Amino acid sequence: MFFGQFRSQMKRPEEETEPVEKPPATLKSSDSEAFLKTAKAQRFVKKWAGKKKDGTPVYTKRGIVALLKSVFQIPGLSSDDEVIKSSDDLLSMLGGMDGLTGFLMGWKAKSEGLMKALKTAVGGK
Repeated sequence: MFFGQFRSQMKRPEEETEPVEKPPATLKSSDSEAFLKTAKAQRFVKKWAGKKKDGTPVYTKRGIVALLKSVFQIPGLSSDDEVIKSSDDLLSMLGGMDGLTGFLMGWKAKSEGLMKALKTAVGGK
């Protein structure tokens, strides 16, 4: 017990562990124009401009670029990857491609079907 109290003081220098540093994440570009010229941003714009719903593009390139410029200005995003991820999440939600819209539409159809069945069972119009 006596030695346990002083163990931390008796540590040898070679036993001390150094804190492990994480490798730095990709840095944030200096401004939005430089960010838009990166390969990641250009791939992102091409990916979202190519998505089609009923044969028409879901979003225009101009709209995607404007969104990227706006999201880039958010001070809490510290890297280009975070800007791309946030923009991807936003476009997925806006386009109804995140799966939530389909789930909610299924529940709406079920509830409307139940209401119709109750009205016919009760005999009302």
